Order: sequence, then C-alpha cells, then structure tokens
Amino acid sequence: MRIDGWKSIAAHFGRERSTVIRWASERGMPVYRIPGPGRGSVYALSDELDTWLEADRAANGDLPDPASAAPGPAPAPSPAPSTAPDAAPPTPAAPAPRRWHKGWLALPAALALASLGAWAVNQPEPAVEQQVLPQDAALADLYLQARSDWAERSPASIEAAIGKLQQVVAGDPGFAPAYAALADCFVLAREFGSLGDADAFGRAQIAADTALRIDPDNADALRAAGFIDYWWREDRPAAARRFTQAIAANPQSAQSHFWFGNVLIDNGDFARGMAELERARLLEPASLPIQTDIAWARWSRGEVERAVTDLEALRDRQPQLATVRDYLSIAYLEQGNIPGFVSEIAALAEIRNMPEDLAVARALEAALASDPASVVPVMLHEQEAMLASGARSYLPWPAMVASAAGDRAAVLRLLATATQRGERWGSAGMMRYIGETWSGDSEITGQLNSLRGEPLIVD
Repeated sequence: MRIDGWKSIAAHFGRERSTVIRWASERGMPVYRIPGPGRGSVYALSDELDTWLEADRAANGDLPDPASAAPGPAPAPSPAPSTAPDAAPPTPAAPAPRRWHKGWLALPAALALASLGAWAVNQPEPAVEQQVLPQDAALADLYLQARSDWAERSPASIEAAIGKLQQVVAGDPGFAPAYAALADCFVLAREFGSLGDADAFGRAQIAADTALRIDPDNADALRAAGFIDYWWREDRPAAARRFTQAIAANPQSAQSHFWFGNVLIDNGDFARGMAELERARLLEPASLPIQTDIAWARWSRGEVERAVTDLEALRDRQPQLATVRDYLSIAYLEQGNIPGFVSEIAALAEIRNMPEDLAVARALEAALASDPASVVPVMLHEQEAMLASGARSYLPWPAMVASAAGDRAAVLRLLATATQRGERWGSAGMMRYIGETWSGDSEITGQLNSLRGEPLIVD
C-alpha cells in the first residue's frame, strides 16, 4: 500500500512528522520523492516501511527514536504471493538464483531458479536525496507501481511490472534503475513460465548491459549481470567479480547478499554461502524466499531432515512460492518419499501453468496410481527424451534421477555426455547425493569429481 506525505508516514508509525523525516535522513527509512512544483511529493510503501522497521529492530533492539511515543498498529503486509528490455523492480529483494533442477521442465539450457523476496526490499541509501526516481512525476508514479507489482510475486503481477517498466524506460531512456529492474523481472518471468530460458536471459542481459552503460556502478545491474554470468554463461570468475562489485556499491542490499549466497552454495562453498544468506536474512528478516534458500543450503550440505522440516513449514505458510515446491520435490526424492515427490512436482506445474510441465506431472501421477515403483523410471525416461530432443541441456538433475532409479548405465551415460560437452557442475546438493549413492563405485565417483566447477573465490 502506498502512503502519501510525511504526515501519513508518521501516522503509520504513530510518531511525529519530524521523527520520520529524521529516520529517512539518518537511518535509511525508504521514502521516495516525486518531482513536482515547489517541494514536490513524498511517497512510501507500507510493506517497505514494515520490513525496514523489522530490520532496524533486529539490528538495534528497538525503534530508532525510543523517546517518541510508542508506534500504533501497522497495517498487515501484503500477501506474498519489445525492444526495451523488460524490467524488474530494482530495489525489492529478488530471487535467489539457482538452476532449474527439474528435468521435466523443458528448458534449453542451464537455468537458475531465483527464490524471490516476496515482501522484502533492498535497504535504501542513507539519505532521502539519494532515492532515485524518474524526473517526470507520472513516470515516477508508474515506476513505484511496478515495484509494488513485482513485490506481489505472481505471474500476473510480474508481467504487469514488466509492462510498466518498459513504459518508464521508453519515457526516460536514461534512467538506469528501471533497466536494472527489468533484468530482475525477466529472470523472474522464467520462474513463472511466461518466458523461456533463452528469451528471459537474453532480455535480462540486454537490460543489465544497458543499465551499466548508463551507470557503470549501478549495484542492481551489477548483481543482475553476476546472476547471468553464473547461471546462464557459467562464467564463475566473472560472476564473483560482479557480485563483489555489487555488494561494494551497496552493502545494505539484501538481494545482492541473497543471490551471492545462493551462487556460493550451489558451487559448494557452504561457509561463505551461508554467511551471505544469513546477512541477507538480517537485512530482511521477514523474507520467506531468503528463509527458503537457507533451508535449501542446509539440504545441499546434507542436513536433509532439518531442511525438509523447514521447507514444509515454509510451504504451508506460502503454498504458491514456486521455489519451495521445487526444493521440496528434490529433497523428497532423496528421502524416497515418492508420493511427496509427485505432489510437489504437480503443485509446481500448476503454479507455472505450462502445458509440457502439466503433461509430465499427469504422467507421474498416473504412474504413482498404477505402481509407485515406476515413478522414478518414468521421470528418467522423460529426462532422456528431453535430452535426445535438445530440450534438455544441463545434466545434474537427470543424473540425480538416474541415481535415484539405481540405473548405473544411465548415470555413466549422462556423466560421459557432460564430460564430452565440457560441462562444469555446480549443483552441490545433487553432486553430494550422486556421490553418496555411488560411493563404492570408483568409475562413477571419478567422473563425477572431474565435472566439479572451479571455486568462485580462491583463498
């Protein structure tokens, strides 16, 4: 919900007008100026204010000005849910990047699944004057609407955000934050199935590059570029460099810490990755997507039971969060929980609403009803069919499915294909599972180890 004017912002907290002006100036409370006659207008978004307040309390133990009156009750946060590059809002905390594990998703190449901040938004710069908006008041308002749309985290709201951001860059082609936001949005459009991998990453690359041509130090664009470098280009040194630059440019960006942590976890650097994710959570403690990726990090390093417990609780709180469904299906497969595996795949297919995903989900449901032992072989068959057709590219997930099926020949075949292609795998949790499954098989473990990617950070 948008709140107009200092007086209304003060009422949101039950404080004096002068107090909230000081918080914005000194404590980074997120407020946005809309240019206009005289002093112009001031806006804030209620969900951003509530997230900022919770983060400030976590860091400082209380409200910034304990001398003021106690705050009144705050409104409940919103439920989570062309030629111009398509946009994603630049400041809201966005997805944690990760490759799509699902072989049943017919993706043309390695895909990063970003678990997105449903309510969280990046911490703003310390001073109100540094809150950048388009100079045109109508475009500035449209930009804020797009950010609110993005924060809703639904297929329709992301498409709406893209459309509005495209209008912003058409009207103000020098406004770098909108291009950086578009890069984020295109990445998110993959998660909900409105764009294929190549299209989404291609548009995101154009948007990020455009933002960096305008402003080479734009933290959001640097982060988006790092995301693309790791998940699409598989350029680990470039990804590490971009993320480091992004965090240096804006150390308070929860989204940058979130994405970098996810990348580090995927690549097997669990200590650094968890530190980045915990930093993101400190900045945005209400973010379910950040909590989801912390649970995924635990699964990746082998804390399977705790990870499943945490993911199930998160799923129950936000059933439409696609990342939770994806992560849970993989963890259930490791546990041998075949009904749970099929249920989560079906739920994710419904969220994404793509015909090919729904068809595979129906096939798995039919296999489960007929003979639960046939489910994993059916999934493996789907993986290999996609690989043969060219619809499947990146191979850790098919190799995990083959391992779950106990099909040694299929595992060796997939490892050999990956080696011939020159693939270097992240997917640390899947690598762990495959290695543990075949721990006594030197041929498989040797080939698996040869596929490990280089570290992002070299001590």
